[in-house]
Amino acid sequence: MARTVHLHIGLPKTGTTFLQTTMWENRRALRRQGFLYPGTSRMDHYHASQEVRGASPARMGRNAGIWDRLVGKLAAWDGDGMVSHEFFSMATAEQAQAAVAALAPAEVRLVVTVRSYVLQFPAVWQEALKMNSDLGFDEFMDKALAGKLRGGWSWQSQDIPRVLGNWTQAVPADRITVVTVPPPGAPRGLLWERWKEAIGIDDSRFDLDVSYANESLGAAQAALLERVKPHLTGPLEVGTVRHRWVRKYFGHEVLVPQRGERFGPRPHHVAELATRSRAARDWIQEQGFPVIGDLDDLLSTASPDGTHPSDVPDQEIVDVAARAIEQMIRDVRDLTMERDKLRAELRRKARHQPVGGARAAARRIKRALRK
Repeated sequence: MARTVHLHIGLPKTGTTFLQTTMWENRRALRRQGFLYPGTSRMDHYHASQEVRGASPARMGRNAGIWDRLVGKLAAWDGDGMVSHEFFSMATAEQAQAAVAALAPAEVRLVVTVRSYVLQFPAVWQEALKMNSDLGFDEFMDKALAGKLRGGWSWQSQDIPRVLGNWTQAVPADRITVVTVPPPGAPRGLLWERWKEAIGIDDSRFDLDVSYANESLGAAQAALLERVKPHLTGPLEVGTVRHRWVRKYFGHEVLVPQRGERFGPRPHHVAELATRSRAARDWIQEQGFPVIGDLDDLLSTASPDGTHPSDVPDQEIVDVAARAIEQMIRDVRDLTMERDKLRAELRRKARHQPVGGARAAARRIKRALRK
């Protein structure tokens, strides 16, 4: 069994995509130093978090049993290892205890990345908007702070004392490391330096250009997405399809590159979030967790002063939509040209095949044309 398993539980929107992709893309270099980042896909860690939190085999489908498979890989490894996903943050105390027990006899060390709530929640709202929420930023904040939202983009996954309170039922405080996300203006790469220190890895042979961050939308881009969401129908209402085409394509590939104006919460929400951040900082200090970084990072209220998404003028939203449509037309053109090239190639091969081969080629062409 692995001697030590680092279990990174998030929180969501604390640089987790950047950290996870950097680790995943450099997993061979990690193995060479005796550190296993297991799985056949980076998403295996997400599916493992679902199983730990009680997802049924029927819901998991072909991903059923992935947690046991990751545990099995770690059981066969002589060294250190890691499982990382931000939705482990939503585990109950009982689920946390079961997860840690499954990793025995390895020593489990918990890593949690935390960030100022004031900086956190604009990004949290955007993730909810890209996926299953149609709420505007103000309504989202009101419901989140009132505890009326559930799931990965709610106070349920952001409440530091609640999250760590559950996991301390399974892991002692001296084996829980809190890593703070640096505030705006900090040196680039500082979060990665803190992360390396927390888990004790050497990145001298890493390719650090292969990772990417889950970047945020600007105010006008978020306002456009908010307008689009209620009009999604058919397959686009299905979670996996929405994730691929609304979140990843429309959100990340079309809107994010426009580099819109950053924004923060309303002043009264900033005040409430700042109060909760200070309470979280004080609680962490009281518990005595090892901290890498500066706990005062949690007190940052350096929220961008850009236009609130609900206040973006209609003309600005129209301009963003026009640029988005132009991008999407170019994307469709490129795909259409690739499809037409494929069709022409299949027809050319069919003309030069013997009779039996031609029939098989014709069937391939018909299948291609139906796509």
